[in-house]
Amino acid sequence: MQFYSKSTQFSESDIDEISNQFYTIFPKPRLEEAYHNFTWGKAKTTAEAVKVRESVYEEFSSWTNSINREPNTYEQIQKVHKWGFGRNLDKRESILLEDPYLLNFLVMIETWKISQDPKKMLNTLETCLLTPYVKIARFSKWICFIDQSKFAIYDSRVSLALRTITLNQKRIFPTLGAKSKGRPNGDFIGSNPQTAAKRVAASYMLFLDVLHTTINEYDLSSVAQMEMALFMLGPEKEYW
Repeated sequence: MQFYSKSTQFSESDIDEISNQFYTIFPKPRLEEAYHNFTWGKAKTTAEAVKVRESVYEEFSSWTNSINREPNTYEQIQKVHKWGFGRNLDKRESILLEDPYLLNFLVMIETWKISQDPKKMLNTLETCLLTPYVKIARFSKWICFIDQSKFAIYDSRVSLALRTITLNQKRIFPTLGAKSKGRPNGDFIGSNPQTAAKRVAASYMLFLDVLHTTINEYDLSSVAQMEMALFMLGPEKEYW
């Protein structure tokens, strides 16, 4: 099922091929077990970790649906970031809170909230990925928290879980860099920022289409739950 990646180089047959690999790499019992073992941050149990995530999600999603977002923009950006990274945006990353980057972010949020034009969604993500120091692991968290039934997070651990998926004998999902020792290095995506942004944005759209195509094979209620399972499997070396 192709929707998000319609304006990329990927085809419907590419999605089918990648989805078939996904089924093989992540058998139903394995992926579902991973979701039910989800943990993050200081949470001591899966139930607590899911509850914390849902709380942050519900507040951010409510903000995206508000008529006047401006008064709480900084607060909502930071809350999601702190949930995901354990801290607020640092001095360099805070460039996102300045124009034109903040305006680009707000345009992206509005476009993805409407979620009707995949080309515009792709373009706004590409533009945001040109923000210095703030890349897909961060932007996909804000996107995901617009609507977890539609969107998912693409971070370093998720990218590791998808590392063996190929198309035309080439890895298709870029591996993101991580600070943890012993993990594969992040891929070199390109020295040209525009080229890198286009490649990563297209891969993210493909990622969403693959999740939506495969979800019916699993007893999971959203693509975000599938992402949470991949997050738990990413550190396992068998997927590298």
